[in-house]
Amino acid sequence: MGQNIRPVRYEPPPGVTGEIELTSLARMRARGGPREFVAPQRLDFDLLIRVEAGRAVHTVDFTGYPLAPGDLMWVRAGQVQQWGVIDAIEGPVFLFTPPAIDTGTWELIRSAGVATPNHWAAATVSGTPASTALATALATAAAVGTRLRDAALARVLAAVLLLLVMAVPEGSGRRPPTHQAFVWFRDEVEKSFRSRHKVAEYAARLGYSTRTLNRLARENTGLSAKQLVDERIVLEAKRLLAHGPDPVARIAAELGFDDSSNFSKYFHQRAGTTPAAFRDRVRPQAETG
Repeated sequence: MGQNIRPVRYEPPPGVTGEIELTSLARMRARGGPREFVAPQRLDFDLLIRVEAGRAVHTVDFTGYPLAPGDLMWVRAGQVQQWGVIDAIEGPVFLFTPPAIDTGTWELIRSAGVATPNHWAAATVSGTPASTALATALATAAAVGTRLRDAALARVLAAVLLLLVMAVPEGSGRRPPTHQAFVWFRDEVEKSFRSRHKVAEYAARLGYSTRTLNRLARENTGLSAKQLVDERIVLEAKRLLAHGPDPVARIAAELGFDDSSNFSKYFHQRAGTTPAAFRDRVRPQAETG
């Protein structure tokens, strides 16, 4: 059997106050032990890494990102990550809960582009305002641990995140959403994909027509609204199939399908393979990391 997705909660060590912890990969390894970083993880907090030395591959939702010195990696709460050879890389790490960053900043981040990357290569951020802001954040965190420092760090880290989403290379295809309603639709899909599979349900929830949601979806992504809903459902199905022990019938029920055969047909049409075949194919990869 493959390895289950292990939920990881934000639990800072004694002496760390607030909802932001600055640590290092070396300290994380020492605190967690060698087995902590073997299984795939779903964090309830965000993780921001700056690689200062070494090379490794870090996987987030089935995409492997080669890490090298100067790279930044931002894994967001709810994503499924799997460490590569964590002993091979060094650098500072910010752990922070979503509430640590103010609501206004999150809204700006969501509205800054249709998709926020997980990985920034060194060449993308070196010498940019994002790099300068990150250096300021590291210097702020090195100060005496007080509530004032925590408040300052939250604001500087918010600036880092905003600058990162602006530091995507030209030609990446990433652009601001054409309408706020698309941001609302995307957020609603993230919250409700397990129970709402039809675009009409999202249209009724948001107060827009299905035609409007489809137009906005195509303007922003080239996909229909239904394809975006399906994409999110299939991603969660792949996570559960690759990293969990539950039978297909239980996964189908968790994702809102009333019958496992309907789920299998749905998955096959969109993923090009059956749930069982997908599980058999990716399990060896998941087990070896």
